[in-house]
Amino acid sequence: MTSEQTGIEEMTLEEIKAAARERVKPEVWDWVNGGTETESTLQRNRLALEKIMLRLRVIHGLETANTGVKILGQTVATPVMVAPFANMRAVHPEAEVAIAKGAEKAGAMMFLGPLAGHSIEQIVGAVNTPVVWNGEPWKDREKLSALIQQADKAGCRAVGLCVDDFVGIKIKDHLRPLPRNCSLSEDALRELRKATSLPFFLKGIMTVEDALTAAGAGVDAIVVSNHGGRVLDCCQASIEVLPQIVRAVGGRMEVLVDGGFRRGADVLKALALGAKGVLVGRPICWGLGAAGAEGVARVLQLMTDELMRAMMLTNVPDLRRTPGDAIVSA
Repeated sequence: MTSEQTGIEEMTLEEIKAAARERVKPEVWDWVNGGTETESTLQRNRLALEKIMLRLRVIHGLETANTGVKILGQTVATPVMVAPFANMRAVHPEAEVAIAKGAEKAGAMMFLGPLAGHSIEQIVGAVNTPVVWNGEPWKDREKLSALIQQADKAGCRAVGLCVDDFVGIKIKDHLRPLPRNCSLSEDALRELRKATSLPFFLKGIMTVEDALTAAGAGVDAIVVSNHGGRVLDCCQASIEVLPQIVRAVGGRMEVLVDGGFRRGADVLKALALGAKGVLVGRPICWGLGAAGAEGVARVLQLMTDELMRAMMLTNVPDLRRTPGDAIVSA
């Protein structure tokens, strides 16, 4: 299906979401978009972002703004990245290959989730854009090390683990258990870090304590994340804890973030609070469901275009130096 057939290049994010809902099976749609139990964490991610305001500054003489950034050692055209999501074949038959191609078209980095519909080699080999591998905390340490090494050999640019995914995803009151997973200790992280020379990250960090433990274990980057509100109800929003975590690690590691990001203005808020980049999950799934690779590219480009526009209107010429005073709390 081409972009001309779908009209995807003219669609807004809400139109893409509506188109995806028509094409995706209802049970898959609920799984992609739902949150744990009362969904308070899912809702809080958005509410917290909406409380942060941008400062309109227009007398500065800027004619353009640079959205390019360097993340995990890779230079990309946008700080908006594809978050890892499992079982994407249920959303679109081309699954992660389509996502990778969409990311490549937008100049974005892709985080590859578990339970992919294609092999790591197939996905990495289909594109030139940076693909990073995001695994689960398997109880079998030898197997987990082998998976990390496989991703390394396949050409992934970085590897990491989703450390909060050891008790299963729970959508409302429906639990998808993961009995093979377990919580990782600091010693276990040190050992796993030795499995690769690639940049090594942890996703699912929501406290200063965990961030400092990650730093002590030799981790290169963390993703501040509550798993999109899919693991723990009544949890803080990612954006709420981001500033204190950034201050605590003090530049010892890169800090990324996800959780409720829908517009380019949201991305600028996170960068002003010290994040290097933003992972986007559900909107990527909407783009995939609506129009495959073209839909993914459209979502990423929409958010990047909105980010550039917000930068021009807040006097932020370059994301390598995003000033904290570009924002103010409501």
